[in-house]
Amino acid sequence: FILLGKYLESSARAKTAGAINALMDLQAPTALLCPDAKGEEDVNNSNNVEEIDLRLVALGDTLKVLPGARIPVDGVVVRGKSQVDESMLTGESMPVAKMEGSRLIGSTVNGHGVMFMRATHVGSETALAQIVKLVEDAQTSKAPI
Repeated sequence: FILLGKYLESSARAKTAGAINALMDLQAPTALLCPDAKGEEDVNNSNNVEEIDLRLVALGDTLKVLPGARIPVDGVVVRGKSQVDESMLTGESMPVAKMEGSRLIGSTVNGHGVMFMRATHVGSETALAQIVKLVEDAQTSKAPI
């Protein structure tokens, strides 16, 4: 019985590792930074956009989100409106309307509109990173017997 239990446990751990990798693959690899936009009013005048690695996004950065693109980090819409597919997090099949002031969750998918957002949570502070951490913690802890 013990051997069977160990086999089932290792099988579950392997599946969990696959699930963690699948979650991490949902992240956008890059973000479109608006380096000239220091505040919400500057977004209107900012035509300069540069593609940067996701790890270089800092708290407070203004980012441009194109139609069909993954939202790079958690943040708030500062200009524009769209529908966002949040099914990877909520399971809800209908897109959610987003407009100025709406919260955005990293790794969800933008619909047809162009939005500018301010990054509020980056790196290990994003919702996706927190979910991955919880899954990893659950995987390494032992159930009380």
